[in-house]
Amino acid sequence: MRVRRTSGILTGSAGPASLAVLALVLFLIPRPARAWSPWLWFLPGGGQFYLGQDSAGAAYLAGTCLLGGWGAWTETRRTSGEMNAPLVYAQQLYVVSVYSAHRDVQFILDDRDRTDPAKIGTLSLAPFRVKYVLNPWVIGFAAAGYAVNRALIGRGKAGFSRIRTVNYLGSGYNRDTGSAVYALYWIPLSYGAGEAEEMLFRGMLQSSWEGSLGTAGGLLAASTVFGLAHVNRLRSEESWESAGMAALAGLFLGWRYQNTGYRLGEPIAAHFWFDVAAGATAFLLDPADNPLGARIGFSF
Repeated sequence: MRVRRTSGILTGSAGPASLAVLALVLFLIPRPARAWSPWLWFLPGGGQFYLGQDSAGAAYLAGTCLLGGWGAWTETRRTSGEMNAPLVYAQQLYVVSVYSAHRDVQFILDDRDRTDPAKIGTLSLAPFRVKYVLNPWVIGFAAAGYAVNRALIGRGKAGFSRIRTVNYLGSGYNRDTGSAVYALYWIPLSYGAGEAEEMLFRGMLQSSWEGSLGTAGGLLAASTVFGLAHVNRLRSEESWESAGMAALAGLFLGWRYQNTGYRLGEPIAAHFWFDVAAGATAFLLDPADNPLGARIGFSF
């Protein structure tokens, strides 16, 4: 599973597939007794404003707009094939705002059976908490991030030692500085993916669908959508293979979500460290096909 092709809609692009999934989730959010328009939730922080959490709503709105503005500026600098990382950051923060409001609505409705009681601040630290960093399931999933990419990359590629220049989003760097820049963009993307994707697919979709489709049905449905969200080219066989592998990963993460009492901490940590390991492996072994789409110059 090459990360550039299978890192997920929230670490890949803000295209039609991701927007369709977000729209689906927004209209599935349960409504409290008083009426409200689901369209409000398309506004970053809109759920918080609806719930009377004006400070949180303003923070989500300002943060998403600032990141979106950075992404708009970045769009004028990036070349074809490069990921617009700041625009993805904005999308990830928006998803976190939706999940946070969704969680609070679930508590208003007293529907807590499949709702993680942990607040956003707690979940934001999950990838770095000792209980998860040393968790065998998290370690195993991170190891899989390395092993799968290592197996698929194979041998014979120009590796890290032959990098001469790194060019990304209109700026050029030497190998060492470029590697640092790569990490400074990739690690936050992996972090945002672990947080936002698990909140979206496990915390909202899987939990909602288990209520109507049953435990197995909800898990399968959410994992299938998780896989389909990784299809970025309909006519690409590789893209569909990546989607299949992502669906399998979704089954694992969803299963762990169920078996930890519908707590998101472990899936978030596992997802984050998988992406970090997979992205580092891709950059070190085959930097020309790195997840960010940065253009690499080699010494021969």
